[in-house]
Amino acid sequence: MQEDIGAAPKARIVYVGGDEARGALTVAFEDAGYALVSHEDASRADIGLIDLRGRHVSSRKAQSIAGLLRKSSPESSILIMIDPYIDETARRALRRHGELVVMLTRPEALIERCRQVLRLRNIAEEAGERLKSLAGLNRLSDFPPISAPAAHLRVLIAGEAGPVALAALNALKPITEQCVCVFSAGQALRAVESMRFDAAIFLPKRDSDPLMSLARSLRRHPKHANMPIIFPMHDPDDAAAFAQRGASDFLLTGHIASDLGPKAQLSARRARLLKSMRRFLQACEGDGVRDQGSGAFTSAFLAEHGARLCARADQNGRAMALIALRIETESKDHGEAEPGRRALHQAARLINRVTRAEDLAARVATDTFLVLLPATTEKNAEKAALRIQGVLENTVFRSTNDDLLYGVHVETAAVARPDGCCIEECVALALAVLRENADVTVSAS
Repeated sequence: MQEDIGAAPKARIVYVGGDEARGALTVAFEDAGYALVSHEDASRADIGLIDLRGRHVSSRKAQSIAGLLRKSSPESSILIMIDPYIDETARRALRRHGELVVMLTRPEALIERCRQVLRLRNIAEEAGERLKSLAGLNRLSDFPPISAPAAHLRVLIAGEAGPVALAALNALKPITEQCVCVFSAGQALRAVESMRFDAAIFLPKRDSDPLMSLARSLRRHPKHANMPIIFPMHDPDDAAAFAQRGASDFLLTGHIASDLGPKAQLSARRARLLKSMRRFLQACEGDGVRDQGSGAFTSAFLAEHGARLCARADQNGRAMALIALRIETESKDHGEAEPGRRALHQAARLINRVTRAEDLAARVATDTFLVLLPATTEKNAEKAALRIQGVLENTVFRSTNDDLLYGVHVETAAVARPDGCCIEECVALALAVLRENADVTVSAS
């Protein structure tokens, strides 16, 4: 059955623009795992991409194109590609219809921006679907509210003193409660460790600047991962090199005076909402929602929520994957016959920490977990399975009475959801592949 499942792209991006530019973009997006399609195939689009480079910018024309894309695919986000010389009035008008991306020839920064937009979309959709599933269980459940407070911003500006830093400070002054300026990556690190910031402006001189290493570290840190970091650039093509080093949000230095304030405010509000949705996804609990023995989601909630996600995947044409995990103790002669209660709790926490916020880890048997990954291809699910396996097998667990330290062996199987399959068939497929993998391992040994 797995052999009949085709390799689905990570996302479908509708491109509206010139045919000559589309050819070069198609190759770059395919290398990144995305499918670039024409406006005739906009019914199941994840992102609408409007290319206005080299053309006379008309706000009315951009509005009509964006309206048609939203009508064909109401859930898709709109990105508008523009030239760097477009004036402030035109940019302000275009921002009403979509997010602006300044680009000349190199598309790496555009692809990274699409990746970030999809991440936000996936988390927002999962929060909405999980709320529906909690309501559909007809049982008591507890979850925090989703809100984004509209408070004044605290912004960090890191980089050498100069005209760019001064322009950024002046642009942010009307909307900030506090704006801290530092000159080096070390000072920026100490600042984020001692204070809370809603956004940061990094001014690296080159793609090997220590500020780039700090930006990548902050994106991996659980406490600072939601903080948006904006990189002002002199040349749009410089953003491509910085995108390959971990940057994701860019702005031209010539647009700082007029665009940095609104962009920082929007990014900070979006980050607050994203943090609230992540907290909601992690805190959903209640009768029939969380398993008492491990803290993972129950099989009943998996059935309710999985059916909803399968229906949505068929509706949107998106990929979906599952990971099955079986945990076994390394030595059953001197330890417990099966992983203890504490080990299961710790294993569930580790699985949730390794996977994304929108992924759902449920316990389907005494020692078996299943992770549901929406909007994920089988290739990426295999990478996630290896990461989970490595974390669990390199963790030391304790027995119930704390007298024994032991490790666990984890068997994994990652499968893609076949089109049209219900959640019960998907779970059966994942468990069957897990059993086959175990049999092959036993035969080989």
